[in-house]
Amino acid sequence: MGTKRVGLARIESLMENLKREIVGFNVETTANSVTTVTAAGALARNSINLINDADAANYTLPAAADCSRGDIIIVKYIAIHSSGVHKYGTSGEFFGAQSAIFTGPASTGASLFVAAPDGTGDDFLNLTAVSNAGPGVGTELIFHFNGSQWVVNGRVAASGNGTGTANVAFGTT
Repeated sequence: MGTKRVGLARIESLMENLKREIVGFNVETTANSVTTVTAAGALARNSINLINDADAANYTLPAAADCSRGDIIIVKYIAIHSSGVHKYGTSGEFFGAQSAIFTGPASTGASLFVAAPDGTGDDFLNLTAVSNAGPGVGTELIFHFNGSQWVVNGRVAASGNGTGTANVAFGTT
């Protein structure tokens, strides 16, 4: 048996194709539907949810038994959450410790780490409305299922003049 040689031009061509595939990948293109959410309810797997709900609400995530590795749920705020708490989660379905939520004052644009779950006891992400803090328009959360539990990463955008402190926490309720 002989050896096969691959020339530099072929390797460069393969690398360019790989770069195009990586750059072209966008989790939003894998979503099955886009829904404007105006009240509490269940969020569907592989969906984009535009949150237009200013009041307190509970948004449940699908149970782990009904999910597959790679499922995603994207949440984007298109209105200011102005009262109460927006709760994301399902009782007994704990968020992975890889989750992280960031926020920052509108005036500086700097991101600050706000919260992460412990991985074994936090089954809800709570976003409490705070004047001039958020969650405001542009808040984005990306939930993905890692094969055993939901993981959420995102950024809470400030509302108003951004001088308040966002109230974001993972908890058991």
